This record gives sequence, C-alpha cells and structure tokens, in this order.
Amino acid sequence: MHVIFSNQQLVVSAITLFVFMSISFLFAKAQKRLDLVDIAWGIGFVLVAWVIELRNPSSRSLLLTALVSVWGIRLALHIRDRSKTRGEDRRYKELSKKWRGPFWLRAYFSIFMLQGFLILLICMPILITPNPKLQGWSILSYFGALIWVIGFIIESIADRQLGSYMKSKEKPTLLDSGLWKYSRHPNYFGELIQWWAIGIIALQVSYGWVGLFGPLVLTILILFISGIPPIERHRSKNEDYKQYMKRTSKLILLPVRR
Repeated sequence: MHVIFSNQQLVVSAITLFVFMSISFLFAKAQKRLDLVDIAWGIGFVLVAWVIELRNPSSRSLLLTALVSVWGIRLALHIRDRSKTRGEDRRYKELSKKWRGPFWLRAYFSIFMLQGFLILLICMPILITPNPKLQGWSILSYFGALIWVIGFIIESIADRQLGSYMKSKEKPTLLDSGLWKYSRHPNYFGELIQWWAIGIIALQVSYGWVGLFGPLVLTILILFISGIPPIERHRSKNEDYKQYMKRTSKLILLPVRR
C-alpha cells in the first residue's frame, strides 16, 4: 500500500516553517510591523520546496522547487519594495483593532503560526512529489510548466503595473488600464494559475490528486477570506470603484462589460 507522503518530510517541513516563522515574528516585533509576515509568506514556500528537494532529489521535485523558488522570491522582493514606500498594510491594522489581551502574543499565533500552517497545506503538491510512479518528466510536467509560465507573466506584469500606478504622482483615482482593465485582481489570477499548474505537475505521482488540495486552499483564501474580500470592502466605498466593479471581472481576465 502506498503512502501519500512521508511522515518524516511532513514533520521536517513543519519544523522548518515553525522556526522560520518564529524568526520572522521576532523581526516584525522589532520593526513593529505585522505586515512583514507577507514577505515571509513567499520565502516559506521556497524553504519547504528545498527541504523536500534536498531530502528526496528527483527531476520532478527539482522542477517544482525551481518554479516555487522563482514565484516565492519574486513575490517577497515585490512586497519588500512595496512596503518601503507605504506604511503598514491596512488589513493588519483593521484585524488587530479587534484583538484583546497581549498584542504580540496574539500576533504570533493568529498571524505568523497560522500562515505557517497554511503554507504547509498549500505545499501539498510539493510534499507528495517524492512519491513513486513515474521517473523523469511526463507530458503533465511540460504542460504544467507551460501553464505556470503564463501565470507568472500575468502576475509579474500586473504587479509591475500596480507598482507604477502607486508611484505615480498624478495617478487617477483607480487603476483600470493594462491587465487591470480586464480583471480587478489580475495579480491574484496569475498567482492562482501558477499554483494550479504546480498541482497539475504533481498529478503524475501516486495519489497526485491529493496535491490539488494545496491550490484549492489558496483559491479559497484569495477569493473568500484574506485576499480579495478585505480589498474590495475598503475600495467599494468609492463610487468610481463601484462602477469599476460593475464593468470589470473580479478575477479572470475577461472583456470589459458594457
């Protein structure tokens, strides 16, 4: 009977994330900025990917490690650059207003440890990759890598356009040009494409379908919990943004509605 993934690799990945997120928490506490966890978010995935690759090297795991590393490092650098030009992310300010009791103790468990746990769940396609069945790459590897590249391009362009908009001294009231003309959140759309592509690559191993649980968790988070909802709750107070919502797709790049 096959096992879905090694208990050892799960435990080692969990310990790695626990140590890393604890160190990240100490940096955030020293800087008094909860949103530094967003930089740690991308790096956490990279660490898990390399832990699995070094323990169970294969061409499949190396492919996923490369893709996750490019995604995670680019995201971390983007968020780091963005955080230099503005104060703490509004989402964390709104969240922490509701807290009672020791502030930083609450932050440690409800933000840093929680995000570490979510990283572990989303990394499911990486955790199962060392499973036996196929050696080398299959058609799913090439197809998944192609889809991933498309998602990476979309997310990178969307983030670049958003960065240029935020830095502009005479910017319009909302960003509705470039990819943002066809989606209100093209950066999230690109990110989800990349993670579903990673799930597709993992399908070639034993019980590969279990790996789809990772991108599914990320999709739920972005669509219904911590990604799009808080952004739209804040921006929908603006009348221009309300009109933008009526004519523009929420996530998928689609033609403008007339």
